[in-house]
Amino acid sequence: MPAKETKSFKQHLKEIAHILEWFDSQEELDVEEALLKVQEAAKLIRASRERLQEVENEFKIIKKEIEG
Repeated sequence: MPAKETKSFKQHLKEIAHILEWFDSQEELDVEEALLKVQEAAKLIRASRERLQEVENEFKIIKKEIEG
């Protein structure tokens, strides 16, 4: 097992959903905290894109193996 376990795409989406819920629940937005939330969401989105690319590459490899 790798030393650093990566989060799944599903976990990233859940965390992004929590951030969106936080924004929706705010009556008065704390600009500093909002900035931190946006930065966190951006990091999660980048990680999600990277994971999707990895999965796509894995599917391509499997397809090549099957097609022989």
